Amino acid sequence: MTASDLTISERAARIAALGRDVGLPQVAAWADISSTRPVTGPDGEPIPDMFDFAAYGPGYWRQPDLTLRMGIFAIVRQMAEPFFFADGQVGSWRSIPLDESLIEQIAAFDTRLRCSVVCPVHLPGSVIGAVVYASEDLLDVEAVFDAHAARLQAEALQFIALCDEHHRGRDPIRAVKLTRREIQCLKLAAGGKTDSEIGVILGLSTPTVRFHLKNAGEKLGRTGRLRIVQQAASLGFVSTR
Repeated sequence: MTASDLTISERAARIAALGRDVGLPQVAAWADISSTRPVTGPDGEPIPDMFDFAAYGPGYWRQPDLTLRMGIFAIVRQMAEPFFFADGQVGSWRSIPLDESLIEQIAAFDTRLRCSVVCPVHLPGSVIGAVVYASEDLLDVEAVFDAHAARLQAEALQFIALCDEHHRGRDPIRAVKLTRREIQCLKLAAGGKTDSEIGVILGLSTPTVRFHLKNAGEKLGRTGRLRIVQQAASLGFVSTR
């Protein structure tokens, strides 16, 4: 059996074993941090219950505001690379500019976990998941991070992607060809411009702008202005920044 043939439960077991091997045995996973209901595996078992952290905090994933209250998820939402947490301090491969209030929020959160390596997973379609490898003991987690972060991140990515595929399905990958005008209209729409404003900027009538956005939506497989722009951004045609 190759790595690509592993099931969700087999990948969960592999992640749990890796966590134990590196000294971070308390593993927690979220396949979609925006969802109040956890993603489940093929047998209906919630993804978080596949790991040892579920015994440490039974049903912790039932708290609908958990990812809003925990400061580390503010970092997960805005970083696509792994980082480590050690007794209130956060670090990564490069410096992380944390707001002082966020540092206080992280330090104040009531948990016995002294250190962890957190692996955010950002998938197309604006899906964000995470795998957290943690310990109740205060380790030299920076050394663990330096030695194992790349592997921890790779395992997390493959696991969360597989969970998302099971949950949402997977559309065939196809080439999407947008015209220059369609991309111009999408970029301006992503920047918050109305159809009439886009028309003035590009020298087009408002109906023509709507025509280009509608055509772009059909090619992207989305309807509604917001979903069309989101899909265009997730595929790299436009930036929402």
